[in-house]
Order: sequence, then C-alpha cells, then structure tokens
Amino acid sequence: MFDLANISISVFIFLLRFAVVFLLYLFLWQVVRVVTRDLQVRTTVGSLPPSSYGYLVVSSSSQPGVPVGKSFPLSPTTIIGRSTDAHISLNDTFLSSEHARMILRGDVWSLEDLNSTNGTFLNGLEVRAATELHPGDVVRVGRIELKLA
Repeated sequence: MFDLANISISVFIFLLRFAVVFLLYLFLWQVVRVVTRDLQVRTTVGSLPPSSYGYLVVSSSSQPGVPVGKSFPLSPTTIIGRSTDAHISLNDTFLSSEHARMILRGDVWSLEDLNSTNGTFLNGLEVRAATELHPGDVVRVGRIELKLA
C-alpha cells in the first residue's frame, strides 16, 4: 500500500513551492507596473502647459531631485524657496523658506532677495535690491542655477 502521510507532505511541499513561485512573479509584475507608471509620469511632467509669462529652467544643480533641464512656469509674482507654499519649491538646504521673489512689471521681470541667509545671485552678482531680469539671465539660489526663458 501507499503511505498517506508521505503523500500529504509531498503535496504540501508542492503547494508551498507553487505559492513561492507565484508570489515571486506577482512581486516582479508589481515592480514593472510601478516603473512604467513612474516613467509615464516623468514624460507628462516634461510637457508643461504653455505659460504666457515664461519659465525658469534649471541650468545647474547639485541637488538630487532637481534635474538639469527641469522647467518651472512663471506667474506674474513668483516666490522661489524651500517651502511647499512657494510657487517654485526646491529641495535645497541652502534655500530659505521664501528665498527670492520675481515680479513682472509690464514686460520686465524684477528679482529681489527676501532677506535670505545665503543670498540671491543674478549672473554671478549678489542681488541687494530689486534688479531687472532679462531672458537668458541666470539666477542662483542656494546651489541651484535657474535660467530665465
């Protein structure tokens, strides 16, 4: 005759192996889903809606999460800082919560430092009072350089 206990153990081991392989494939499928969704989100973020006021484009960054080439649309009054309430929120410990402000007056942008600890720089020079900005100018806040486009 056959041993019922031996058969039930071998069936149990077979089902356990099947469950492990199933869970492994389920895990891999979830990883592929998350990666493809993340890639789709990154491609849609790259295509920002048109802004009639222009953009600030990251031209240099030593911060992870702020890639070179990333664009930020501008509004007539734009606050740059580390705070999540800022219009352009950048993750840089060298930034104040509200670091600098850009204001559009007519067709000319004006940049002013909001008493930040590390200062705001325009084309390498420190901004001490409201200063005019023109397309192509480079604004440095913290360790991030932004070009007006």
